[in-house]
Amino acid sequence: MPNTHYSDAEIAAALEECAREPVHIPGAIQPMGCLVSLDANLGRIRQVSANIENFLGISVTDALAGEPRKVLGDKLMDLLDTKLVKEDGSASVLTAQGEVQGERRRYHVVAYPSGDAFVVELEYQMCPDGHLLMDKVNDWLVEVRRIDDTDTLLDALTQLVQAWTGHERVMVYRFDEQWNGRVVAETCLPVAESYLDHSFPASDIPPQVRRLYDFNRVRSIPDALAPPVPVVPPCGPGETAPLDMSRGVLRAVAPIHQEYLTNMGVGSSLSIAMYEEEKLWGLLAFQGLKPRTLEADLRDALCTLVQIAMQRLRELRTRADTHLLQGIHDSNEILSDEKWRLLGPDDLIKRHGAQWLELLDASGIALVTGKKSRGMGALPDEENLVAMADSLNRHQPRDTAWHTQSLAKTPLATWQEGDLCGLLAVPLPLPTETPHWLMFFRPEQRHSRRWAGKPEDIPMIRNGQLILAPRRSFAQWQEEVRGRSRAWRAIECRAAGDLAKNLAVLTSSHEIAKLNEKLKSLAYSDSLTGTWNRFRMEQAIDAELNAAERHDRPFAVLLLDIDYFKHFNDTQGHEVGDEVLVTLSRVLQNILRPTDLLGRWGGEEFLVLASDCDLIGGRHLAERLRQSAEALDLGKLGSVTISVGVTIWRPGDTRKGLVARADQAMYQAKEGGRNRVETLD
Repeated sequence: MPNTHYSDAEIAAALEECAREPVHIPGAIQPMGCLVSLDANLGRIRQVSANIENFLGISVTDALAGEPRKVLGDKLMDLLDTKLVKEDGSASVLTAQGEVQGERRRYHVVAYPSGDAFVVELEYQMCPDGHLLMDKVNDWLVEVRRIDDTDTLLDALTQLVQAWTGHERVMVYRFDEQWNGRVVAETCLPVAESYLDHSFPASDIPPQVRRLYDFNRVRSIPDALAPPVPVVPPCGPGETAPLDMSRGVLRAVAPIHQEYLTNMGVGSSLSIAMYEEEKLWGLLAFQGLKPRTLEADLRDALCTLVQIAMQRLRELRTRADTHLLQGIHDSNEILSDEKWRLLGPDDLIKRHGAQWLELLDASGIALVTGKKSRGMGALPDEENLVAMADSLNRHQPRDTAWHTQSLAKTPLATWQEGDLCGLLAVPLPLPTETPHWLMFFRPEQRHSRRWAGKPEDIPMIRNGQLILAPRRSFAQWQEEVRGRSRAWRAIECRAAGDLAKNLAVLTSSHEIAKLNEKLKSLAYSDSLTGTWNRFRMEQAIDAELNAAERHDRPFAVLLLDIDYFKHFNDTQGHEVGDEVLVTLSRVLQNILRPTDLLGRWGGEEFLVLASDCDLIGGRHLAERLRQSAEALDLGKLGSVTISVGVTIWRPGDTRKGLVARADQAMYQAKEGGRNRVETLD
């Protein structure tokens, strides 16, 4: 029942204690596998799980006293002792075999460093259809390419996963800015309650649990009520804290989470993290009403499904973002046609304000300069607009946009009028003493938010300490959300910033011709490498296809991918990865003919469009690119290689079919050992 006896300070202290719960060091594992902790040199066993005899046929006492090779076998120890595994800071997935009580066993192995220890987790590998999983994954890869909207994509993902696993409820659970989650897609059998469009409070998945997904994208709980299996001894030699299992899959379930699952009626669960641009976007959550074990191979395949879906999600979002930027580009092309008019701010807003409001889904636009403003649509009065700009001048950097969806919760609340609670304010880059601000306003967006149970803190005393207990009820609870507008997306802030820059050029009578060039670069160029972006490359391919059909003129498509690019990001950071992309794109551009086009196709993939080029010429060009990449000296960053797939135009080709063949050839190059060229005609 709700709290009536504890102060806000006591509740806050209990929340802090909850956030500090050491879920990564439970001192125990789930019984679906066993654990062996070795020293860093793999020469001695430090700890084992109490159930080791069930999996490896050796007692705890004998295992702790034995040699690692006697316990784990020579083949597995040889794999663990390789440089690739020992020096990999993340988890390595391996396969091993062993004989237990005269029966041959296969194991799925996860090995990872943990402080001064090296941890080995073993599960039985019994998936009879493991060889079919790759075919199913490839089928999904083809299917997602046909999906052109986010809702359909996420629905298709939950349907496929439910069919694969049999879980009664499969959900896509998306986080908001405050880390509350909302179920945005769901496939649910009639025996389970639907949570579609229900929200869950951030406290359901606290910060330390979310951080664990940075180390391990999968959390598997085959039996929510299974008693944990202790690790023996509880701590390693000379250590006071239990073993850190952040990178493993067997980590025991925290008691408070077991209680949460029980209250929810869940007997088994699996969650796979969904990341977008290295940020936790949401979870694909599987829930079974009864215990349900999923093979490790199947879990790995499910992770691949999620990665493919998120890649497609990024593509769809990029397409929508490109549409917005194209709208800004088109608007400014119109402005450039008026370059001889040298229009002032009043005329600019009068002529083009309605289009800008539509592009940014705003109800009002204002340009505030000093003590004056001019605008269009629903706006606060001029006095309040000037007061807002003055406050921003004092507290906001002159080169940074400022935005909110709830003005009442900001220092600008004093000057809010009516239901205009959303504001995006962008400074114009002008060499003036007083900054000029371009402001967009949005109205309140009232809506009802359905929660899966009332999001409230339930304090209780356990073991003499005040804690916050999990909710006992997940019955729908409805909340009316007021005082908030639709949130401003990052791409909208970027578009407004680009518009502000161009307005600054126009209102200060700078060279108008630069405006068109700048906007074209924004709409058609990759912001990191300066090469053409995917949208522009698709246009170029379509134009080349038309020319080929009319004039029977051959051309080649080269799709190349940087080998082991993830290594740069994971070991040296994303800034280093960006540096590799920029450097390599410059080298590749220098190799190409003036008529060849280079574009960033996505991530670490680039596409080359070579006009008037047959298959032999395309292969020669690809080989020159490969050799140039291989010869590139990145200094402290090491070296880089690429895999290239080449194909040429066939009569009747479509863009999708042409790129798909190049992609298939590139995949063959990857499968053939990387740093090579493959053709497909």
